Amino acid sequence: MKDLLVSYRHTFGLCWKIAPAVTVVNLLLIALTSGAVTLTALAQRFLIDAAGIGTTAAVVTAAGLGVLAHAGNFLLWRVQGEVNQDLTVRVARELDLEVLSLSAAIPTLEHLERPEFLDRVTNLRRGTASLARALWWGASLVGTLLSVGASIWLLAAVHPALPLLAGCVVPLLLLTHRGDRHRRLVRDRTAESERHERALHELCLRPEPAKELRIAGTGPELSDRAGRLWDETTRQLARARLRTAGYEAVGWLILTAALGAALLLMVDLHGSGQAGIGDVVLVITLATALSGQIDRVLNSFTMVSDGGHVTGHYLWLKEYARARPAGELPAPAELSGGISLRRVSFSYPGTTSQVLRNMDLELRAGSIVAIVGLNGTGKTTLIKLLTGLYRPGSGTIAADGIPLADMAPGQWANRCAGVFQDFAKLQLLARENVGVGDLPRLDDPDAIADAVTRAAADSVVAGLPDRLDTQLGTLFQGVDLSHGQWQRLALARGIMRARPLLLILDEPTAALDPQVEHELFEQFAAEAREAAAAHGTISVIVSHRFSTVHMADHIVVLDDGRVSEQGSHTDLLAAGGRYAHLFTAQATAYAREP
Repeated sequence: MKDLLVSYRHTFGLCWKIAPAVTVVNLLLIALTSGAVTLTALAQRFLIDAAGIGTTAAVVTAAGLGVLAHAGNFLLWRVQGEVNQDLTVRVARELDLEVLSLSAAIPTLEHLERPEFLDRVTNLRRGTASLARALWWGASLVGTLLSVGASIWLLAAVHPALPLLAGCVVPLLLLTHRGDRHRRLVRDRTAESERHERALHELCLRPEPAKELRIAGTGPELSDRAGRLWDETTRQLARARLRTAGYEAVGWLILTAALGAALLLMVDLHGSGQAGIGDVVLVITLATALSGQIDRVLNSFTMVSDGGHVTGHYLWLKEYARARPAGELPAPAELSGGISLRRVSFSYPGTTSQVLRNMDLELRAGSIVAIVGLNGTGKTTLIKLLTGLYRPGSGTIAADGIPLADMAPGQWANRCAGVFQDFAKLQLLARENVGVGDLPRLDDPDAIADAVTRAAADSVVAGLPDRLDTQLGTLFQGVDLSHGQWQRLALARGIMRARPLLLILDEPTAALDPQVEHELFEQFAAEAREAAAAHGTISVIVSHRFSTVHMADHIVVLDDGRVSEQGSHTDLLAAGGRYAHLFTAQATAYAREP
């Protein structure tokens, strides 16, 4: 209950911030609709009693009150429903942005590979509307309960046994709560299946994997698997809803029997002269309205319970983000010493095998470092740790003696630049596709043009119909590019940032031919040495092409998550170790090409 009240306070604050006038109107409408049933019942008794008296004025007055009560009740409910829906949509959008912001504020990316985190965020995001509605359904629940209390008070005035109707509502509430709890548990349990189904169908819809699926003919098989997941998920949810409906049906049978007994009692009281026609009409009206009130109570109770369940996910996410330790120190403005790794080990979430093992490594300020090794030796993992996207399971990584974990979120990321082998194909304008690499200069045409030139992407831009103002990607009726053209723009985006302290080039030219890659790296090497002289930038290159690697000042060879060799190209060749073997094998292969 405490957690739910916390979410109510937060949701009300969002409502007040978004639309204070609409929030006040909604509260007033809830209060007015809560008293409409009681007013209607009183008006009808007054009408019957006035008709018995025979006074025309009294009959007209009672009829007028009855019409106003009925019409007002209908109109108020319609207006309140529309106002409530408007607030719900607007607040749900704000809550969804909060969820995304909380997830993005977590310093590393490790959580995005944890299924339990993704499942809870999935349940939270699809429940933001329930969380936004819970406040107003809670207010409606209070108002309806007050209305039920007024009805019971009026029934007690007719006969002391009639308020016992309220006790017959308890089984209905308990049974409904039990069914709703089971339904929510099933919904949480099917979150992973839902994510799996969506991911499989998206494979068939996205252009990149769709080409391979079409050629291999695996599209129908993946679609069938996704369909089976969907069928199983909907089957479980349908069974849960049927179970909930069964519980509710039993509760309604108990309440209906109680209402029937109340009506039989009124017939007996009228026959014995202990109740007038007005009293009978009052009880019939209240008994009829009571079923509607109970239905609203149940709906409100269900919505409040759903909101409380989502609140659990929401508060869990806030606590999860708060529990991820984030430092407060600023990143260095320039590097004088370099980046050091001390006994660094790392395993990916959900696995026990170590990708990196007790690694010690020194990257000197101002150096160009190449990282080489066979696939699966930990090259890309090391890059993720150097950029702070992941934190080591043990050991420390420090820049000029300041541990990356002690830096404020975003500080070290703002000092890093470059491009990864799994680069993003951003379907934006071409200038935006490049400019987002350095947001402060997003609208700087000279900086964007310079980055395009340095990435040798001028020919790509020249071939676009509107040059840098061309919409890219087919999702928004733009121009599609080849993989190599996308990679050149990604490379331009990666070198947009001015004065980075760590420049990462993780297989950035894999889609280009060796000669173009060699020329680009010669240019990057020259620029890297200028940046190194100015503020100690460290440039880290990951490439399988040794014609590029040999230009580095320092080469690090990884094997089975450890540094097996390191040194200059000349030193490593002279040592005759793993690097010399790999370099010689590749050089021999190139020499044999016709």
